[in-house]
Amino acid sequence: MAAYVNLQEAHDYFEARLHEVAWTDASPADREKSLTAATRIIDRLNFKGCKKTVYDAVAADAAATQEVINAASLAQELQFPRDTDTDIPIEIKYACLEIAYALLDGVDPDIELENLAIISHGYASVRTTYSRSHNPPQHLNAGVPSATAWRYLRPFLREPGGIILSRAN
Repeated sequence: MAAYVNLQEAHDYFEARLHEVAWTDASPADREKSLTAATRIIDRLNFKGCKKTVYDAVAADAAATQEVINAASLAQELQFPRDTDTDIPIEIKYACLEIAYALLDGVDPDIELENLAIISHGYASVRTTYSRSHNPPQHLNAGVPSATAWRYLRPFLREPGGIILSRAN
């Protein structure tokens, strides 16, 4: 799978970034894996607009069939560029880099979500109490391990439908 950022772009970014130890301490193979994993996390989100190839197919033929649209979507592996863009926005690249860094630093959104729900621990007779009424941060809820990356991604995301579901006990 391709990534939004190549290793040279990542090297340049982290060379200028303060607190880059997780990146510089990682092996080249882990760096590549982190960029691929970050790209996958980004591509699972629900973005405004459509892939560039789909946009072009519909612009060329307003009556394009679903089959043509599906083929156009498959022709572009990643979610970006979108609509009239010809390049991947720099904010998406920065988000990819920040997610890759968080992953290399050991951040796991699933564990973070679980830890946020803990309201008490025990030691003797080992007990942990969870609160199911907490509202986790949006970025963790979306599977994004970095709040900084989330701030870069947020302007590109569709607005949620406005329905909030909660569990009643």
